[in-house]
Amino acid sequence: MMYQPDRAFLKSLTDWVESQKKALEGAKEAEKDLESADRLMLVLASRNACYHIARTIRGFDSWLQNPMVIGLMPKEMAEEVQKKLYSIMYELMEFDIKHTSEFVELMSKLMEEGKLPKILFERPEKKEEARRLPYMF
Repeated sequence: MMYQPDRAFLKSLTDWVESQKKALEGAKEAEKDLESADRLMLVLASRNACYHIARTIRGFDSWLQNPMVIGLMPKEMAEEVQKKLYSIMYELMEFDIKHTSEFVELMSKLMEEGKLPKILFERPEKKEEARRLPYMF
């Protein structure tokens, strides 16, 4: 009797691809609405993008740990994946450095001008600290 590969694995991969296609299509459609979005909607859209980036990265990480993938992926495909992921990593890290640095500058400027909202930086007194809610910083 000849060994037959697990069809569930192939179905799982096909389902993943279809799920990614739907998410990509939805994101592209939603992006049109962002042209007139307010600040809050832009932040929410950014959080949604982070969710999909993280989900995709977790998927790649899981994929690259799978013995079947490790054992069967041709060198050319592994090379393509490595190069593309490095490109994405560099772009994301460079953007993070740029954005965070700009935000530090903004915060410093607002701090110097005394324009930071005090409510965001108030700390409870020591007596109240024991009673504070677990989600408060």
